[in-house]
Amino acid sequence: MRSQSNLNMTQVKEQTYWGAVGRKLLHDKITVAAILLLTFMISISIGASWIGDNLLGFDPTETNLRYRNKPPTWLLESWPQFEEFTQSCQLKGLSGCQWSWWGEVISHALTGIPNCFNAALGQCHWLGTDQAGRDVLTRAIYGGRISLRIGIYVAGISMTLGVMMGLISGYYAATLIDDIINAIIQTMGSIPLLFLLIILSRIFQPGPEGLAFLLGIFGWMGVSRLIRGQIFSIREREYIIASRAIGASIWQIMFRHMFPNVISIIIVVGVFNIAGAIIAEAGLSYLGVGIGPPLPSWGNMMQGSLGNFTDAPWLVLTPGLFIFLTTLSIYLIGDGLRDALDPWVKEARE
Repeated sequence: MRSQSNLNMTQVKEQTYWGAVGRKLLHDKITVAAILLLTFMISISIGASWIGDNLLGFDPTETNLRYRNKPPTWLLESWPQFEEFTQSCQLKGLSGCQWSWWGEVISHALTGIPNCFNAALGQCHWLGTDQAGRDVLTRAIYGGRISLRIGIYVAGISMTLGVMMGLISGYYAATLIDDIINAIIQTMGSIPLLFLLIILSRIFQPGPEGLAFLLGIFGWMGVSRLIRGQIFSIREREYIIASRAIGASIWQIMFRHMFPNVISIIIVVGVFNIAGAIIAEAGLSYLGVGIGPPLPSWGNMMQGSLGNFTDAPWLVLTPGLFIFLTTLSIYLIGDGLRDALDPWVKEARE
């Protein structure tokens, strides 16, 4: 009787699959940190207009050639000293570097930071200016709107096409329909994608949505192959055969029985595709065939800046840092989701 009463008092809490996924994610410190970082990057991009007007005091398209390639305002005093230091290293080698100058360089930089905080609105360029005298930090924040939007659009287009083609190809594996889809994939996969995108971008000169459409149209083949392999392995299982036996239609079988079994793979691949699309946009814009000025994006901010790297390194470092932080957070989230969605992984890394 005592054991039965103890059993009645014990509450057995049932945990669903998605509840277990959420618990794994919350216990994964790296993934939680990545989610917070990505949330911050998205937040400053969404609030770019408010930040530019109320905190920085600059417009991303406003030019002022008098401030062309100016260093960060808080480095105005220490930057000439730093340039002299780098010149001494170039002339005399590493052993000839005037390391004793670093104390004065750091001291002037630390003095400039409080002055920048106390400066009036629109008087401090935290990350310097570009070749047209535009504030680099303001453009980087605004550039996140375009780069992140393109990443989401590309992932949506490529995943939709890839999942559809993968489901159909996997269900009709080793048939004429499967052969046709594989022929399309092989044909599109054999085309030099970079050169094709350069040609199409030059011809149509697309905006953010147009560029996302081009990247999405030519980026679904890998997803399709992955989904096809998964569908091919589950299409002969008992519950699929039972669905056919009771008269379920092809679309019901694919979307009600097969699709839920690959949803975890789709989520992970979709997250990785967002990061890949951001890097692809940055590469095309850097080559001058992506998003063109005056619209700021992380890619076109780097266009032509490598020639001024020694004179104005902030032109490369700022968009590069934004791209690095965003893609790193996305990849870490995707890695965490991959572990959390795997039922065989009992505990996420901590």
